[in-house]
Amino acid sequence: MVLQSDALPGGRITRWEWRTGATKAFLAGYFDAFKITLCHTDLTSLTNSYVGNYRGRTPRTVFSRSRLNVTYTPQETWWGLDFDAPFDYDGRENLIVEVWWHGDNGAGGPTRYGNAGGDNRQLYSGLLNGNPYGGYPDSGYTSRYMHYMRITLTPNAVAPTSLGRVRALFR
Repeated sequence: MVLQSDALPGGRITRWEWRTGATKAFLAGYFDAFKITLCHTDLTSLTNSYVGNYRGRTPRTVFSRSRLNVTYTPQETWWGLDFDAPFDYDGRENLIVEVWWHGDNGAGGPTRYGNAGGDNRQLYSGLLNGNPYGGYPDSGYTSRYMHYMRITLTPNAVAPTSLGRVRALFR
């Protein structure tokens, strides 16, 4: 989850990246049925319910591949993807970023950091050593950790709420 208070302005999001770092092992390989969805939410801390966190909104798929091949060299510090469909972020609410895949060959490994605020900013479930944990899509485990992320965003030129004031000013 990215909070509006993380200084994310409203605008069109077209790319998402994760910091990998030279000290963290990031493995080349593939992810099967890989997708990224984004969804506005008014929550400031995630619950253990994926659907409940959407708060009645519908997540939008912005990137999807039946198989995503990943290559990585240790000198790189950021790894990311250009969206298939841009996402218009309103700049007022918080943003759920859901990364999902079903099967891989051990690829992955972005670094993460602790959230000093104590809010649950990560929700996860899946397979660990071939055994399921969590209960996607119904539930998962929350954590105060989240990945270092970088977003490519074209900000709104004028906030939609200020348009009437600007027009009135020039009458």
